[in-house]
Amino acid sequence: MRIGVTGASGFIGGAVVAEILANNNGVVGFSRSPNRSIPGCREVRVFSDEVSLDLTGLDALIHLVGEPLIGNWSGKKKEEILNSRIHSTERIVKTLWSMKPQDRPKTFACASAVGIYGDRGDEWLDEESDAGFGFLVDVTRQWEAAALKARDFGIRTVLLRTGFVVGSRGGALPIMKKIFSLNLGGNLGNGKQWMPWIHIDDVVHIIQQCLDNRLISGAVNLTAPEPVRNRDFTRILADCLGKRAFLPAPSFVLRALPGGVHEMFLNSLRVDPTVMKSHGYKWEFPSLDLALKDCLNIR
Repeated sequence: MRIGVTGASGFIGGAVVAEILANNNGVVGFSRSPNRSIPGCREVRVFSDEVSLDLTGLDALIHLVGEPLIGNWSGKKKEEILNSRIHSTERIVKTLWSMKPQDRPKTFACASAVGIYGDRGDEWLDEESDAGFGFLVDVTRQWEAAALKARDFGIRTVLLRTGFVVGSRGGALPIMKKIFSLNLGGNLGNGKQWMPWIHIDDVVHIIQQCLDNRLISGAVNLTAPEPVRNRDFTRILADCLGKRAFLPAPSFVLRALPGGVHEMFLNSLRVDPTVMKSHGYKWEFPSLDLALKDCLNIR
């Protein structure tokens, strides 16, 4: 197969490229810089608003581009978070629609997020659960709606609803490791909120299975089968590092942050990856303890 990947130089994108190559498939990367070299990609095509998008010769397309959520949620930042996801996806779907049916990729896998479920307390959430309320919910609903238009003209579309990804080479875990190593870690708020997490290796294996298995379409929760509360995540991470975690970030402080960014830290999401369970996927890292020890190289 020849697979296109947007965001191929990012934390998840780089791991996806490596997985594609390990399965003896070819990778076409997409970048805003036409002269950029992306590790693992023999070909790099332009992905920008000013240049026409070339999606020819691809068996599948994985779309992972999006403005990072971390940062000050000013009005401008929130607009960038929304537009980077919606506009880029709309451009892809418009290009796919303009192509001859026989030339289109057979599969379109678009990044999404478990944030679509909103703050749901202890409720179990699967791919059939309703969307919640809040900024992240609004962003994700529009994002998925833009992607699903590809399904209207016959392209199998998969929505990769990803949880908190742990890995040694990117994401938030390396930053958290530094904080916890200084004994500055602690619960976020009261720590009772559920955290849907997943190891980066399981992320890329699930994405590969979504490409290979034509029976998989629509929303797919990319999370481990054992979600944990934030207080348990805090405790397990501290124990792995042999440190103490006694400096919580109070809820009132997080809620005072601008733009509603507290949603990222305080929303409770008890997510069940029902679709992948039904397709017999076996997680390499089903428990957080195993996942963190691997990421932190603890044997």
